[in-house]
This record gives sequence, structure tokens and C-alpha cells, in this order.
Amino acid sequence: MNHRQIIAQAWEFTQNNKKMIYWYAFFPALLSTAAGVIYLTYQYYAFRSSPLFENWNQSFTMVALKTVADVVRQNLTSTLPLLIIAAIIVLLYFIVPPACDGAVIQLIARKKNGQDVRTRHGIRYGMLTFLPLFEYSWIIRTFSIVSLFGNASFVMRNMGLATFWVALPVFIVIAVMGIIMTVLFTYTEYFIVIDDCKVIESIAKSSKLVVEHLEETILLSILMLIISVRILIQILFVFLIPVVITGTIYLFASWIPILGIILAAALGIGLLYLASYLSATIHVFAATVWTFSFLHLTNEPTISAREKVEG
Repeated sequence: MNHRQIIAQAWEFTQNNKKMIYWYAFFPALLSTAAGVIYLTYQYYAFRSSPLFENWNQSFTMVALKTVADVVRQNLTSTLPLLIIAAIIVLLYFIVPPACDGAVIQLIARKKNGQDVRTRHGIRYGMLTFLPLFEYSWIIRTFSIVSLFGNASFVMRNMGLATFWVALPVFIVIAVMGIIMTVLFTYTEYFIVIDDCKVIESIAKSSKLVVEHLEETILLSILMLIISVRILIQILFVFLIPVVITGTIYLFASWIPILGIILAAALGIGLLYLASYLSATIHVFAATVWTFSFLHLTNEPTISAREKVEG
């Protein structure tokens, strides 16, 4: 398999199908970036309130929950629509990405095979593969980097550094196992979406396909690097957005507070859009590379040890 050719074709495909980025990748990227900002903000104040730093009388979680409960109780009529909107956004955060991933993979595979499909057809494909992809997304969440970071930070904040250092080897082992499982599960989504396999069956087939093509380690490494770059870009903007917003408000707080708030909101929205678009573009590109590789590897004939080869 010509790795460079596949990557070049994938990039050309991505540039020629920008509608796919806006239809099926931008909104999930927007949700994940916003969730990342909220999650890191929570982690910051959770560490700040812990015994490691300021040692508040109550944890930040309890303070936040009590504050929200008091505001809602005192202003139920005005806050009820906001609560409904927040609940809808949380629901979309879990539902939209699996559906959009199914749409992207189906469209890429069908366009690659020369089928006459429209971008809007991805809605149907995403709905058909939503349930297994949703199930699979919960499986991979259990050993993701975000999950591991959350567990490690919880131990550090609530049980102390001594307990954390004792548990560190366990976290390292879990991280290594997570990396191995991530590599073995590389093609799981593609078996689910393209070949219509069940989740467990797809995991088994993906592991077998990866093991049978260990010579493709270079390609896998390149793709992992691409995904890492995407994550680093997203993390950079996740850190940058609250810093820019807070810095702008503080800068104008003693001068024109309203102007500071407006500029902070404008900069935050602009950075959020840019981060989401970059993340969506790289996501579609990475999905295209994986789909092209999957189609190529699964179309290769398997030669058994008993089969004789002439010449």
C-alpha cells in the first residue's frame, strides 16, 4: 500500500468535499471544543478549591451546584428556558457525533467507490448507523485520555499526592493498555458503518486486520500523529479561549466594562469558530485516510499457508 499516495488522495478529497466539513464535522467539533473549555475550567477551579491549593470549606462542585440551585430557585421562570436549552445541548453532545461519524464514513466510502451520492444523503446513513456507533463510543470512553485524566485528577485532589504517586503505576498501565486498544480498534467504526457488523464483531475484525497488517505500522503512526496534532490544536484553543475572554474583561474592567464584555464575547466566539473549523477539517481528513486504508486492506486477497503461488 502506497501510504503517501493515500494521504495525498485523502487531502485532495477533503479539499474537494468541504460541504462535508460544514454539514457533518463542524457542529460536533463545536460541541466538543465548548465541552473542553467547560471541562478544563471546572478542573481549574476544582484543583484551586482542593487541599492542594486554597483548601476551601466546600469543594468547587458543591459550591457550583448550590449556586446554580439558588439562582434557579429564586428565578425559576427566567432560568427554566436556559435549563431546557442546556439539557438539549448536553443531549446533542452525546447524540450528534456518532451520527455524524457514520455519515462521514459512509459518504467517503461511497464517493471513493464512484457511487452517485449527495452530501444530504449522509443524514440517512448517519441515522442507520447511529445506535452501534453510539454503543461503541461509550466503550472507547472508558479508556480514553480524558477519562484517565479525570480519574487521576480526582485521586490527586481528594486523596492527596501520596495516594496519587502510589496509584501512578496503575494509571500508567491503564494508559499503555488504552494506547494498545486504540490501535487494535482502529478499524472498528469502519466495519460497523461500511460492512454493517455488530460492535463486538467489529472490534474482533479490527483487531485481526491490524495484526495481519503489522507492516502498516508507519501508516498507523502517521495517522496517530495527525490525530495528536488535531487534539493539540483543540487543547490549545481550549486553553486560549477562557484566557482571552478573562484577560479582555480584566483589561477593560476599570475603563469601559461593557466594551470589555462585548470584545471578550466576540473574541471568544471567533476563537471557538476557528478551533472548531480546524478540528472539523482534520477530522474529515483523518477519517478519509482511515477509510481509504480500510477499503484497500479489506480488498486485498488473503493467502493461506496451504495456497501455492506460481513463480
